[in-house]
Amino acid sequence: MKLVVAVSGATGAPYAKKLLDFLAEHGPAHGVSADLVFTTTGKQVWAQELGGAPRHPFKTWSNMDFTAPFASGSAGYDAMIVLPCSAGALARIAHGLSTDLVGRAADVMLKERRRLVLVLRETPLSLVHARAIVQVTEAGAI
Repeated sequence: MKLVVAVSGATGAPYAKKLLDFLAEHGPAHGVSADLVFTTTGKQVWAQELGGAPRHPFKTWSNMDFTAPFASGSAGYDAMIVLPCSAGALARIAHGLSTDLVGRAADVMLKERRRLVLVLRETPLSLVHARAIVQVTEAGAI
């Protein structure tokens, strides 16, 4: 299984770190490989919540590098998780705004009918957020 992990700028970097640690330890034995992309604010929140830059064994792509293989459906990535997923990232994904690699990769997952998991980190929710949740759910996201 080929997986994309995206870290956006919402609070919750410890959750992303736990996922990355798990994938680093157990992924290869189960045939799971992962590529990683951080938004600019994702890196900032990571540093603020966890101290320092992320350390992991995964290929990391710049958020503006549209040459990343998972920016195309032909690369055959199986799934993507955005953890944490900011309300802004949710809205951009809901509206198909591929302004960065996270948005483009999510758009690819939806159009190819592949698994897209968005771990929204926002409370309280506004009606705008609720509508975006409905929109991505209707498009196939979890």
